Amino acid sequence: MSDVEAEIRQRVRGLLVGLIGGKRFADGVPDSASLREAGLPSTGRVSLRDDHVEPEALRSVDSLTRHVLALRS
Repeated sequence: MSDVEAEIRQRVRGLLVGLIGGKRFADGVPDSASLREAGLPSTGRVSLRDDHVEPEALRSVDSLTRHVLALRS
């Protein structure tokens, strides 16, 4: 994993901690886990969505990180 990818992954996790509920998410949810199953409410998914984010990108920390990396290209 590159430094840029690690930084983006950390920022994505930081954003999600606020939406999902702090320490439980930060400590216990793998990057590949479903965000819906991890407790991200539908209102949280809506708040992350804009014209550039497809629903598939909101599936996990991994998919959100890949999405942000793709936007940087």
